Parts: sequence; C-alpha cells; structure tokens
Amino acid sequence: MKRRQLAGWLVLLSIAAAGCGSAAQDATRRTNATPRSAAESRQAADARKPKPHKGPKLQGKFRNLAAGDGDAPECRRDLSSLPAGFATSPAVWMSTVQGPSKLVFSGENALCLHGFTAERAVTVTVSDGRHGYTTTAQPTAGKLTFDRYEPPESLFNDARLRVYDIGSDVMQSETWDFVPQSAARESLAAAGHFTISATQGSTTASYKQSVAVPTNPERARLRGESKRRLVVDGFKQGDTIPVGLYRLAAGASGQATLVRQLGNVVMPRSRTAVFAVPQSAAGSTYCVTVPLAAQYNCPSF
Repeated sequence: MKRRQLAGWLVLLSIAAAGCGSAAQDATRRTNATPRSAAESRQAADARKPKPHKGPKLQGKFRNLAAGDGDAPECRRDLSSLPAGFATSPAVWMSTVQGPSKLVFSGENALCLHGFTAERAVTVTVSDGRHGYTTTAQPTAGKLTFDRYEPPESLFNDARLRVYDIGSDVMQSETWDFVPQSAARESLAAAGHFTISATQGSTTASYKQSVAVPTNPERARLRGESKRRLVVDGFKQGDTIPVGLYRLAAGASGQATLVRQLGNVVMPRSRTAVFAVPQSAAGSTYCVTVPLAAQYNCPSF
C-alpha cells in the first residue's frame, strides 16, 4: 500500500516537472520573440520604398523646337460623354482637353458645374478618402477667356476659384495645371481617384473622378503663379532626373547649350515632381529643362 502511494507521488512529481519545463520553454520563446526595435522598423519601411536610381543624362546641346498651343477643356462638350443624368440634374466634374475621364497630373484642366445658379457661391470639396479640401467656387461676371491660369494647387489650397456662366446651365473655371501639393499628389496617386462634391444651399452633386499618373516624359513651367517652378513628369518611379540650365543662341537657330546642372528630382509614385528654379537661372537668354528625346518650347524664367 505504501509503495503504491509512493509510486503515485512520483508520477505527480514527474508531471509537475514536465509542466514547469514546458512553461519555461514557453517563457523562453516569448522572451526571444521580442518586438522589432524602432531602428529595425525604419529599416524595413525604407526597404519597401523605391530606391532612387540613375536616370538619363543631360544633353550638351539640343535644338529648341517650337510648338503652338493646343485645345482647351470644354465643360459643355463633356455633357455628351458623361452619364445621362449629368445633363438633366446638378453635376460637378473636372474637364480636360481629352474629356472628363482623362485627368492626369500636370495636365491642363478646369472645374465644371451644371445645374447650379450663377447667383450664389458653390462650396466644392475634394476627398481621397483620408483627406478633404474645401474651396469656394465664386460665380463671376464676364466671359470665360482662357487668357489666364489659376494656381496649380487650385481646389487644394482653400482659395476662391472663379467660375463663369458659359450657357446651357453650365459654369466653368479658367484652366490650371493639375499639380496639387506633394502630400495630396501622392495620396491621390495611391488612390487612383478622388470624390469631388458641390453644395449650394439644398442643391448638391458629387462625382468619383479618376486621376492617372503621366507616362510620357515631359517638363513645363508651372503657370498661374509668381514662383519660378518647373514641373517634371512622366519618368519612371525612382528615376533621378537632372535639371539643366541652357543658354539660348541669338537668332532663329534654336540652338541651346548646357551651362550647368541646377540639381535633380527623384520621381515619386505620382511620377510628378516640382523643381524650384533659382534666381540665377532667370532670364530670356536661358531656359531650364531635363533630358528629353525632343525639346519643344524650352521654358525660360
């Protein structure tokens, strides 16, 4: 009887020891599985970012070719390509030269409103799902002339935007180069679209506006502002693009010769970058550009 009791105690002791060993192993596993340090987390995040890599080189010389102005956005023309309800009810959208569904960063665009009275201001809000920006569209007397440009951050800068009655119950703004500030630009590039809504008293409208990144390398002076800024777009994400200062030859030869490199830009996800041109590069005898297969209308500052 005593031997059976002793054997039972030994079994219980062995089970308890095994349990302690398992708990110790679990504790060791939990201790070893320590969370990542802040430095490791930053390194992992950096590894996911596209690393800058070399892009094209600046040309020593090129011929500066001339090109005329193209077409302009036309809100009334868009009504025939938008869903049927747009022509019969309040509506808001962005127009481009190619129509309402071709909005691209750095492209020329305009705000369109249909079914709103020209007697009162319209509150316009754009949202990418995480951030919202509100602007006042102000009906303005006179005709739409296309002889001036709104700032490139329009609709994202809280400034008033003038709109004009162009007939057929449609109001349209002057055009601008669609280059929102960097944070908004990258957020929109990730989303691929944004919601634009308009409110005037009890009259409301909204539209899911698609937005695309440019794919053809280009550069241009940003219009509608007093700053000296060059927009560079269409190069591959991660490419490092040099920006050069060129001297323009006198006469009609169109010859441009590299003076020096001013700096460079790295293409972000939006494939659209803005370069601040220094005062030393200003003047009609100079122009500022990046490597392109053909150089048209090299921008002077």
